[in-house]
Amino acid sequence: MGKVLRVLVVLILLLGIAATVFAYKNYAKREALAGRAHKLEDSIVRLAATFEAEDLPDVAAPTYPSRDISEVTAREIEAPERSTFWDGYNAKLEANGVTPEMLNYGSQSKRLQLRQFYCVDSMGNYVLDPLTGTPATEGEGTMEVLLKNAYDRAKSQYSNLLDTRVALKQIREELVSTIEELNKLKQDGRKDKVEIERLNAEVAQLTSQLRAKESELEAANEKIKEQEEQIAELNDNIDGLNEELAVCNDKVKELEQTIRDLKGKNPNVIQSVAALEEGVLTPGDKGKVVATSEEWKYAIVEFSPEFMAELIGPQRDRALPQSEVMARRAGVENIDDAFVTRMKLRQAIRDKNLVIVDILTDWQQKPVKVGDIVFY
Repeated sequence: MGKVLRVLVVLILLLGIAATVFAYKNYAKREALAGRAHKLEDSIVRLAATFEAEDLPDVAAPTYPSRDISEVTAREIEAPERSTFWDGYNAKLEANGVTPEMLNYGSQSKRLQLRQFYCVDSMGNYVLDPLTGTPATEGEGTMEVLLKNAYDRAKSQYSNLLDTRVALKQIREELVSTIEELNKLKQDGRKDKVEIERLNAEVAQLTSQLRAKESELEAANEKIKEQEEQIAELNDNIDGLNEELAVCNDKVKELEQTIRDLKGKNPNVIQSVAALEEGVLTPGDKGKVVATSEEWKYAIVEFSPEFMAELIGPQRDRALPQSEVMARRAGVENIDDAFVTRMKLRQAIRDKNLVIVDILTDWQQKPVKVGDIVFY
């Protein structure tokens, strides 16, 4: 009996030693499991803080300006073709520029729930799984609820991340296309700017020439105005001279009739008058044409005072002799090319050194012009 007791004591002693060894090992494992659980709990709390607590809200499609993709030409386009880039744009990914609320598992209640592996009722008793009869690990108040929620939020956020990557790719392609188009437009714009500057230089040169021409035109208009005033004055003089010419023509007719009568009575009288007139007029340039009418074949000649004295006397009281003068074009050296015509003296305007002359068409080589030189 004593031997049996000794064997039992030794056996119990060995079992106690074994239990002590196993208890030590189990304590170390329990501490490792507890530390691991705390680490996982802290990691889950930190990881949950990176997940959005709710889905991004749907927003109405905003209206952004569409890119004009029509070709740039000199033709104006009222309704150019527009890009459809914004039609498929997911605006809710921007979250309206507001940072969304994140999951918060750091509160005491959430941490306690993360440590609740089994589902318990209000009395603190385990809720049994009806299928297995073992304590249930899913249900309200368990860590499974928080982990599943974190998983769902992570999955939703990952889906948003994928959508964002797709949107970024589309935006990159649109941006690259826009940059390429802008670079081409800028290159074309530089060429157009060079052409515009060249055209502006031409316009400035033409504007300067136009202003010079306008100045010349103004000067010409002033000269024309002066000439018109002179012409108006000469026309007035011509009207007066025409009236005097009509009177003179009547007198000439009377004188011609008188001469014919005198010839019939005494021809020697006319010969003696012609003899007196011969040698009185000296040859040379005597004046210039100041007005003319090619239609009526007459002109007005302004003679020098000396030649007027030869024609009608120093006192200008003698009758105008029925002499002829000649006209030549000023500035032409060849006498054959310069000769214009012969003209017959008709009527003198004594106080102005002017004489109305008839253009002899039989002698006329070219139209009489103002400025033609009259010589005898």
